[in-house]
Amino acid sequence: MKKKIRKIHKKRIIVLLLGIIFIIFLFKMPHNYKIHYNIGSVKIDEEYNKKLKMHYIKATKDNISYEFVINNVWKRKLVTDTDYYDIDDIKCLAIRAEDTKLRPICFEKKQMKDVELINNKDILKHYKISSKDNKENKSYNNITIFNQDNSAFLLWNYKGFYYLNNNITDNLKITNEDVYNLEVIAKLDNLVMLADYNENYHFNKFIIIDLENGKKQTWKIDYDISMDSYILGSYDKSIYLIDKKNQVEYEIVPSHKKIRIVGTSKKDGVIYNNGFEKISLTKLTKKEQEFKKIEAYNYSVIDDNLYLKPYNSSSKILVTTKKNLQIVDSDEENVYYLSDAKLYGYSPNSGEKLLLENFEWNFNYENMIYVNHK
Repeated sequence: MKKKIRKIHKKRIIVLLLGIIFIIFLFKMPHNYKIHYNIGSVKIDEEYNKKLKMHYIKATKDNISYEFVINNVWKRKLVTDTDYYDIDDIKCLAIRAEDTKLRPICFEKKQMKDVELINNKDILKHYKISSKDNKENKSYNNITIFNQDNSAFLLWNYKGFYYLNNNITDNLKITNEDVYNLEVIAKLDNLVMLADYNENYHFNKFIIIDLENGKKQTWKIDYDISMDSYILGSYDKSIYLIDKKNQVEYEIVPSHKKIRIVGTSKKDGVIYNNGFEKISLTKLTKKEQEFKKIEAYNYSVIDDNLYLKPYNSSSKILVTTKKNLQIVDSDEENVYYLSDAKLYGYSPNSGEKLLLENFEWNFNYENMIYVNHK
C-alpha cells in the first residue's frame, strides 16, 4: 500500500515538474505582448509582433514620442538605456537595446527627422555622426560606384543585367533584342524572377537570378502564360501572377521551382489584405491590384520628401529632402531610391548613402534596379 502511494506521489511530482518546464518553455517562446516601463525620465512602451519578428518601441520624453523598430530579437524590456539631447529647440533621443545603440531620432519644428538632417554641429558631435564619404570608388559600363555598402546589385541594361557584387562584375545576357519595359518581374528574398522576354506574346519559361552569387537559371514550366500579365504580390516564399488575357492566377515558388493555378475565370483567386481573401479574376484582370501587408518599416514619398513610418507608428520620420525621388526597391529596414539618376540607400541604423550613378536612369528606371543587402 505504501509503495502504491509513493508511486502516485512520484507520478504527481513528475507531472508537476513537466508542467513547470512547459510553462517556462512557453514563457520563453516568442509571443505577442505589450508592456510599459521607465528608463529614468523616459517612458517606454514596448510591443512585440511575433508574425513580423519585431519590437516596436515608443520612447516618450517631455510629451514627445520617438518611435523605433528592432528586428529579430526576442527579449522583454529590451531598452536598457536612453540618450536624450536638447539644444536650440531641437530635441533628439537615442535608445540602447541589448548591446546596440540605435541612431537618434530628432524633433525640430514639429517634425520628426533623421539626425543627419539636423543642421547642428553640437548634436552631430554628441551622437558621433560623421559626414559620409561619397567619393567615386570605381565604374563599370558607365555606372559610377560610390559605396557598395555590402550590397549586390542587379541592373537591367535592355538585353540583360549588370551584376555588381563587391569585386565581382558580370553581364548576364537575357534577351536577343532590346526590352525597354519589364512587366513580368519580381524580387523575393535573394531571387529575381522574370518571364522569358525572348518570346513576344506568351512564355513557358522563367529566368531566375540569385542576387547572392549572380547565377542564372532557366526554368521551363508546363503552362503557356500571356505576356499580358502582372505581378500581384508575394507572400512567404510565393509570388502571385495574374494572366490578364487568359484570366488565370498562378502561385509560383521560385526557390523550389513550383507553380500551380489558384484562380480562373470559373474559380475565385486570392489577394492578400493583411490576410488572404477570395477575389474574382474579373476584378483582378479589369484593374491591376496589389497585396497589402503590414510591414515593420513603411517608406513613402510625400510632396517629394521620403518618409519612414515604423510599424504601428502614429507619426512619420523625414528621411531625406533630396528631390525627384523614386523608390525602386526595399527589403526589411533598407530602402533604395533614385534622385537625379543617383541611387541612394537608407537604413534607420546607418542613415543615407550614395551607392551608384547611371545617366540612363534619367530616362528609364522602372523595374530595372534590384538590390540585395547583406
